[in-house]
Amino acid sequence: MSRPFGQGAAAKAVLLMTGSTYVSFFFGLVVSAIIARGLGPQEFGQYAYVIWLSGLLVLFANNGLTTTGIRFISESLGRDDASAASNVHGWLLRWQFASLFVVAGLFALSSALWPATNWSGSPFVFIGVILLSAICKTFYLFDISVAKGHGQFRVEAASTVIVSAINLLGVVLLFALDATLTAYLVFFAATSVCYWAMAFRMRRAGKILATNHVLDAAVSTSMKSHLLWTVILALASALSNKSAETYLLNAWVGPAEVGFFAIGAALTRGGVELLASGVNSVLMPLMAHGYGQGGTARVHAILSDSLRLYGFAGLLLAGVGFMWADVAVWLAYGDKFQDAADVFRVMIMVAGLTLSQSAFGALMSTTDKQHVRAGVAITSVLVSATMAFLLVPRFGLTGAVIAHAVSSCIIYIAVCIGMVKAFSVTLPLRELSRLFLAAAIAAVPSGALLWMGPGLTLQFLAGVAFVVFYLLGTLAFRAWRPDDIARLNPLARRYPRALGRALPALERWMGR
Repeated sequence: MSRPFGQGAAAKAVLLMTGSTYVSFFFGLVVSAIIARGLGPQEFGQYAYVIWLSGLLVLFANNGLTTTGIRFISESLGRDDASAASNVHGWLLRWQFASLFVVAGLFALSSALWPATNWSGSPFVFIGVILLSAICKTFYLFDISVAKGHGQFRVEAASTVIVSAINLLGVVLLFALDATLTAYLVFFAATSVCYWAMAFRMRRAGKILATNHVLDAAVSTSMKSHLLWTVILALASALSNKSAETYLLNAWVGPAEVGFFAIGAALTRGGVELLASGVNSVLMPLMAHGYGQGGTARVHAILSDSLRLYGFAGLLLAGVGFMWADVAVWLAYGDKFQDAADVFRVMIMVAGLTLSQSAFGALMSTTDKQHVRAGVAITSVLVSATMAFLLVPRFGLTGAVIAHAVSSCIIYIAVCIGMVKAFSVTLPLRELSRLFLAAAIAAVPSGALLWMGPGLTLQFLAGVAFVVFYLLGTLAFRAWRPDDIARLNPLARRYPRALGRALPALERWMGR
């Protein structure tokens, strides 16, 4: 029963999730670019606002149910108790139905009483698309979370790739037909239905079924306590995740600025997923399973490794994103959306520097310290909302970007301090400091290329230079441990010509 969480299976899961995310990110980027070019800044801003609002409802409806499901299903399987895992599934499913009913009802009522600002289309399309897409995506996320708890990561991977491909083909057809905003939105709702239908079918094919038996008293008490804090955390995260900035941009500035802000956020999210999605998807189930087997000590060991990986990926993301911001926006969206480049540049740097926050979040969810995370999240809502209300009405898009950056950094610092105090965590400061040093050194030649001129070619070369010098710097400053290189030995056996001599040499270098 524990085989899905063994070392080999975990590595395969990371590769599977990373590969599927690469495909879906590429398809999603192309889809977004096609829709933007087909609609123009004003209507694309309206489209982006509907997508954002649908996603917000999903966060409200799922609240802490998906996170709690991953943790307690994985933990039950770690104790070889499959019946408890099915009972947890059933209990959470009943609450999912109730939560979704409340959220959907409140949205429909509020939309009828207070029509959306800057919406030029039919209110029935606005409400219908958001409700249908939110309901289907809610159940989709619930099903893939339950599957993750069982170690079945292929459910998310396969559904993501297949539906992303369908979405791309449909959007290309709509673009060729010079489709309207309404047509694009209706198709978005249709793809949401496809996501849920495919995940539901794969979950049932994998015999991952819910039961309605009474939960064990100890499990019930622990799960309810965890869920309470997770709900608070999820709602706070939903409200702090660029929500205030997006709402105020739509209400005070205009739909075009919403579109620019959404483009920066989408490119940033894509960059984060490209580098960290595999680890993000596997980390919490792996921690929960490890907690069930070895307790806190095992979880702390996993945390230390994940922090080093996040630190490496985050600095790489920040550096390359800064260098390639103009190139990325121009290639994907064209000249009309170039105002989104600086938005993306700031967001990607902030995301890279705070990437390891995901590891802390998984730790808190796994070890029943949700109250710490919830406290930080509530504070983040207050900080981000305050910054947004102060800056967006006065400075527009620039104010929204500044509000997001400042609030994100404050939140990250608070999380780091809270982790050290609440968990007595020993951070891998030596390796992280060496990674920062490597990034600082790599910024010199790449920055010099940017200083030579504003051309896109120089910006592309600056990004390439950063990658090369950063990777070499991590080796020169010995930012890796010998066992990090040893974990790559299976790849050396599979590709002996490419890695057969390189990896032993790297092991000897790291072991000096």
